[in-house]
Amino acid sequence: MTRRTLNTHVRDEQGQGLAISLLVMFLISVLVVGVLTFTATNQRHAGYSKSVQVATSLAEAGLNNAASTLAAAAVPTSTNNGLLVPNPNTCTSSLLPSSASAATPKSYSGGTVKWWGYFDQTVHADNTTDCQNWVWTLKGQATVPNPTGPNSSPIVKTVTAQVKVNAPVKTNFGVGVWNTIYSPYGPTPGVCDTSIGQGINISVPVYVGGNLCMGQNATITRSVYVGGFLFFNNKQGSIGSNSAPINSAHVGSYCQVQNTGTQVNPCKSEPQPNNKSTNIWVTGAPNNLSGPASDFVGITAPAICWDGSQSACTNTPPGGWYTYASPGPLHPCSSPAAGQPTFDTSPPNGWNDTYQNTVFNLTPPTSYTCQTAQGELTWNAAARTLKVVGTVFFDGSITMTTSGNQAITYIGQNSCANPGDCQSVIYASGDISINSEKLCAVLNSSGNDCDWNNWDPNKKILIFASNGPTGVTVGPSQTSFQGGLYATNTVATGQSALTEGPLVSGTKTVVLGQQFGGTFPPITLLPFSIANPPGAFTITPAFNFG
Repeated sequence: MTRRTLNTHVRDEQGQGLAISLLVMFLISVLVVGVLTFTATNQRHAGYSKSVQVATSLAEAGLNNAASTLAAAAVPTSTNNGLLVPNPNTCTSSLLPSSASAATPKSYSGGTVKWWGYFDQTVHADNTTDCQNWVWTLKGQATVPNPTGPNSSPIVKTVTAQVKVNAPVKTNFGVGVWNTIYSPYGPTPGVCDTSIGQGINISVPVYVGGNLCMGQNATITRSVYVGGFLFFNNKQGSIGSNSAPINSAHVGSYCQVQNTGTQVNPCKSEPQPNNKSTNIWVTGAPNNLSGPASDFVGITAPAICWDGSQSACTNTPPGGWYTYASPGPLHPCSSPAAGQPTFDTSPPNGWNDTYQNTVFNLTPPTSYTCQTAQGELTWNAAARTLKVVGTVFFDGSITMTTSGNQAITYIGQNSCANPGDCQSVIYASGDISINSEKLCAVLNSSGNDCDWNNWDPNKKILIFASNGPTGVTVGPSQTSFQGGLYATNTVATGQSALTEGPLVSGTKTVVLGQQFGGTFPPITLLPFSIANPPGAFTITPAFNFG
């Protein structure tokens, strides 16, 4: 090979090396750009994922704040305990904001957080709704900046959970006294502590702690307890009969029928010699009626927790119905307005204070509405309805007097078709007067008085309870009441006042007018508050996280 040929080949190979070098440099550049792009993408993805985690953690913190608000209210001594349950008419509570728009954002490290809660509502077949299941749905929501760019939408994360509220634990209590006429005062020597008026026929058990006097033609056809003497004004009065003797009886002293003028001491069941009539017939009774009356074993006046100082107030948190009734002195109407009830004065403010001299009219000429988180007291003057939900407490006296003479129906929150649906208590530290009104659970077909034959107190009953110096008065005339009456002192019905339901005195007597109905359906279920101290609402651990 010649030198000329060799030089030619060398020059050709030097051009190919330049091309290869350029290609290699291009490939390296592409690779570097790819690596840089991949790295930046991963960094943005990692930043976004981290921000999502921060948003989730903050949202959970908001949810925890909502749950903590409920937990703080569930402490027995909390003044917000009653706000754990919804206002039955609006299904809301002021304990938490009810929506995201109502919640106020709070600044946290990394973003902002807000929380709120609302009550689940049950939809019924008739498309009505209620929130009686007392389940809170809680929401926590966080908003954090989006790290992918200044124009990117912020990251929003919302978490959810539910909390169930439980009613105060109920303790069993006997309803026996609420199936009687209970008049415990006495005996007072030579005095009729309790009198059954002329022509009254009673077919519920009667408990008299003192001396019992039966008016002309007055009869009792159920068990009787008499702590003192038993006196009949004439031979037509009786307790039981030869054909239908009563189940059990106790008479602490003598029996006497005025016509015979003979005292039988100790009192004995008929039959007796004509000159020793007692006019009381008892099934299987021993000759002497001084033994126990089996139907009254365990029957006592209800132990009511008025203000927390009574021995009946064994509750936690401490305090009586003065403190926890809603509506009541410490739980006034949610939306104050003219004409609403005033449950106490301030100042001074406190149980049994000077407000007792003030009398509130439950049924004035104009309507009013008072709603709270746990109850309601509403008077509709046009419809003639008094709506009572829950336990109501007046630190003072109350009356019922309107300008009309039409009958009034008391109603509850529900349909009153099921046991316990519509059972309420109105407490008053003062006296209670139902004057010239007809207050009924059920109206008759004419709508002008109570239906005395078709009332079920286990589904619907309103109990008035008085701690006043006089007590409860029904009358004096053209007055009807269908429900329960309790007074620490005296329960009195006027001569022409007609009542149906239990009449119970805590320490004094029951005075019956000549129109007393004498009977009422058996009671097996009563409002919790009439014989139990207040209790606290509790919550379950959160569930249904999402």
